[in-house]
Amino acid sequence: MAVNIHIAANYLTNAGFTLAAASSVALGMNLNLEISALAGGWAARGIATAGIYGVVQKAADSAHRLYVTYPSYYAALYAQELEMMYFLLEPFFERAKALKAEWASDSDIADIIARMIR
Repeated sequence: MAVNIHIAANYLTNAGFTLAAASSVALGMNLNLEISALAGGWAARGIATAGIYGVVQKAADSAHRLYVTYPSYYAALYAQELEMMYFLLEPFFERAKALKAEWASDSDIADIIARMIR
């Protein structure tokens, strides 16, 4: 319980500091509410753009790892224009060691599927 209180107090302290800094800048620059809302909108768009860029970068890194590690699987996904979606499945494939089973028997494939489901 003490940890939760510390986290909440820490978050409120940071939020309060941010509000105080933004208010003092707005008052110091004599900005009215409309300009403040406009600036806040642009800031939100910038943060959203950075977040989208992060997801695209993660997908590109995952596709590059697939290209280096398993070029034939990468080529199959690239032919269908799905190589950038591999990052969604990569954790499941890595955990189940699914891509290392090129010459697996039926029982090995069943084991891989069972590991992917768990």
